[in-house]
Amino acid sequence: MGRKRTKLDLSYLPGIALIAVVILGGFIKSIIISFGFYKEIGISEFTTKYYREILTSKGFLNSLFFTFKFAAISSILAVIIGLFMAYGIYFYKKKSSFSLNIPMIIPHMIVVVILLNLFSEAGLFSRILANLGIIDSPHKFVPLFYTKSAIGIILVYIFKGAPFAAVVFLNGINKIGMEQFSAARNLGATESYAFYHIYYKRVKSSLLKVLLILFTFSMSSYEVPYLIGPTTPRAIAVKSYIEFTQNDFIYKPYSLAYNVILGLIGIVTVIVFLMLEFKDDEDFI
Repeated sequence: MGRKRTKLDLSYLPGIALIAVVILGGFIKSIIISFGFYKEIGISEFTTKYYREILTSKGFLNSLFFTFKFAAISSILAVIIGLFMAYGIYFYKKKSSFSLNIPMIIPHMIVVVILLNLFSEAGLFSRILANLGIIDSPHKFVPLFYTKSAIGIILVYIFKGAPFAAVVFLNGINKIGMEQFSAARNLGATESYAFYHIYYKRVKSSLLKVLLILFTFSMSSYEVPYLIGPTTPRAIAVKSYIEFTQNDFIYKPYSLAYNVILGLIGIVTVIVFLMLEFKDDEDFI
């Protein structure tokens, strides 16, 4: 019988206490204000007005679908790319594993600037293609930014998310060790068989967790879709930011209602994460 964790590691308690006091406290405050209790501007009556207006507005479903689209696509692609990156680095370029940290420490806004300079209609590649005669002018370059396709947003999140996923998977494959792969190949296993039955099955529990982390971050982050996203539909986080930065305080409850909606998505993600953790513990039995 294997081990099973039944008690929470005490080393987690300081972090949990910080989350409970700061983040959870702020979330509860947001819920209170979003339901109409905002004494600072003279509102102190329970109401679901802000949620009703948001949920019944014409653009909400479009914004929700748009947000879900770029968050899901970028997260899935980042995980897939990270999966192969970790495998390739482990077997072919182990010394270059440190390079995975470089994209992770670059701020998202810097990545946005880099991609704009490279792939926008006035960027480097559009000018090169125009000079080579492949396209008539730089403005004929495929639009990647400020469009409903959200290709630019997806590229930014892939650039940031794939190395993070690779680091997690690389840690998992390091725990396997080269011996299992060598033994499998000595017994006649193909590369694809070893990849799936040894590597993938070992890291698949981490795969969904990484996917959930990237998806939740992409859903709740506003900077990238605000900078290079379309004016319509707006991402949910961008809508919250715009409402929050309005001059009139009357718009703050709308902003916090958007935040609560995003927070509920995050809570669902945490529940799924805890279920996966519990399943991992059961696997040791």
